[in-house]
Amino acid sequence: MIKLTGGSIPLLRLAAALVVALGGWGLFLATRRATLGTAAGVAAALAYCLMCSLFSYYGLSPNTEIFFNCLTIFAVALAVAPRVAGGKTDPVWHWPVAGLLLGLAMIIKPFAAAEAGAVGLFLVWFYFSLKDYGRLFGTGLLLVLGFSLPLVGVFLYYQQLGLLDTLRFYLFDVNGAYPVELAWYLRLKYMGDFALRFSPFVILGALSLVRSNHQERREGWVWTRYLLLQFVFVTIVVLITGKRFGHYQVQLFPALASLAGAYWAVSNDGTIWRRGAGIKNYVPTLLIILSVLIGVLHFVRYSGKDDQPVRVASYLRERLPPEETFFGLSGGQITYHLLERNVPTPYVHSSLLFLDQHIRAFQIDERKEAQRLLDNPNLTYLFGNATTEDRPAVVRRLLLDYFSPVDTLAGGIVIYRRD
Repeated sequence: MIKLTGGSIPLLRLAAALVVALGGWGLFLATRRATLGTAAGVAAALAYCLMCSLFSYYGLSPNTEIFFNCLTIFAVALAVAPRVAGGKTDPVWHWPVAGLLLGLAMIIKPFAAAEAGAVGLFLVWFYFSLKDYGRLFGTGLLLVLGFSLPLVGVFLYYQQLGLLDTLRFYLFDVNGAYPVELAWYLRLKYMGDFALRFSPFVILGALSLVRSNHQERREGWVWTRYLLLQFVFVTIVVLITGKRFGHYQVQLFPALASLAGAYWAVSNDGTIWRRGAGIKNYVPTLLIILSVLIGVLHFVRYSGKDDQPVRVASYLRERLPPEETFFGLSGGQITYHLLERNVPTPYVHSSLLFLDQHIRAFQIDERKEAQRLLDNPNLTYLFGNATTEDRPAVVRRLLLDYFSPVDTLAGGIVIYRRD
């Protein structure tokens, strides 16, 4: 994406927004292919885009979830949705392609195993209910083969580089040590916070589940039950880590948005949203007003925030020759991008060196890492926030033995220069 956009942050965000829009279109396609109709498909798509546009740590920041969501959405649209509709055709090629999409999602983030499991269970249920055991095993094998291709590609890539031990370390050792203990009530609070933030969609989704029980057509019942299965699987995967990051829950958006959209197909009430013949004429206008309002609110919010990385970049740009670099003691890794400098440590994400739980999971030798930084003759500046004295005791202490404060920027940002 950096190559395609030239590294422009507005263009990178635009690209992420287009991926969200593509995911929304995928939900529309999936809902309509499941024959819940155009209205439910449009509602699901709009719900997804809206959910990704509200909160900073829940989709507004372009985390990996919105990218692999797009792949899992189209896998479901291809393999699950048309069979919910009970169509007469059952193209075999749907399954290996869906598997490929799920495999690609997995190599972005292993959490996509949740959607892969849901699709696999649907395959078993669908053909078992038809008593078509030949198709059950045949298409199941194709799904697994398609899913395996990206994973095999990653394995062969690391094998070619002679880094299979490294791959094993990050896949198993780090991932095995990454989860932390978290009390059950804090896990419940984490999910409750999500339910409250997106309560309108949760309420509509719950109504869809209830009212689909009273539908004569089976599509609504099967579709909402599949979405509930996927939602439960994703919830389990999100809770396994014991960490309460908001962006983890972005993975729940496709299932919840689709459940909320299904209300427009399974509801039998006579509200204006269903009986108003002219409501379609107002929808585009309402969407434009809502989009502009959200955009203005975000602009007002962010225009008043202190952009520390930009101020640090402006300060260092005047003082750093092209061959020299710096290190952030308290995060702000986007500063490297702003100044077009390589990060002087393999641990790009600031939390890997700053949080004890990550240091343990990655088995980081803090003294060795501090020495690696000190051995870099081009490392001439450090910056950190004056309020983060409790941050990495070992790395910070060893580095500051060789650097002295030379300036303080607004917001308590201290600039250090090598002695």
